Amino acid sequence: MKIGIIAAMPDEFRAVADSLGTLTPVSLGEFRAGRCSSFGHEFLLVESGMGLDNAAGAADALVNHDRPDLLISAGFCGAVQAGMQAGDVVVAKQIVIAGESDFEEIPVRLSGSGQNFVVRQAAEGERVAGGVFVTTSAIVSKKRLSGRMPGHYRNPVVEMESGAIAIVAVEHGIPLLAIRVVSDDAAEELGFTLHELCDADMRRIRLYKVLLTILKKPRIIPQLVRLAFSSRTAARSLTAALSRLFPALENASRR
Repeated sequence: MKIGIIAAMPDEFRAVADSLGTLTPVSLGEFRAGRCSSFGHEFLLVESGMGLDNAAGAADALVNHDRPDLLISAGFCGAVQAGMQAGDVVVAKQIVIAGESDFEEIPVRLSGSGQNFVVRQAAEGERVAGGVFVTTSAIVSKKRLSGRMPGHYRNPVVEMESGAIAIVAVEHGIPLLAIRVVSDDAAEELGFTLHELCDADMRRIRLYKVLLTILKKPRIIPQLVRLAFSSRTAARSLTAALSRLFPALENASRR
């Protein structure tokens, strides 16, 4: 089976790549990409950059380059409600995009392999759960976001790409599996914007911008240290989870 994977940032790309083995670089326009054969499948991994526009562009480029049988959105996320901790794995049961006043559900076909994975892993005692992926266009207050959410959203997590990838999957009739690992818990309200840390196209975090932001907001130093540790925890957890998931993806596109 051909499987296309989209990860937003270098740390996420590396975590996915570590679960696959050696990648052969692939020319995919402006996007970093690599290909490999592993677990009986052909994988194409793409680094999109952060946000809806970058994710949509990467998904379109991937599909147009070599249409996959399954798309996977993989990376980190933030917990929205208490109970989740760094390293917890969440597989999407529903994907919504948060607007100014409402939440738009994306009618994407989610691969049954995702929820089968949740059931198996939970039975084995792993911290893996199904949940609602809430895609936002920017860093938002988790407390305010939680207060706006419908009460039936279970295990909601916030991220910035899966909604756009889901739209591309719908347009091309490709099933999607979205899997994320918590890197920051619900109590961790980020004290900065991505524009303060990233280059203009939201592709990479730039050290000089981080240092400038620290000079302006020295109060964020403890938070950046916490996030560095929790992101490493999330990366290890993502690699481990995907190493368990990929061998179980046979015929996932038909489930």
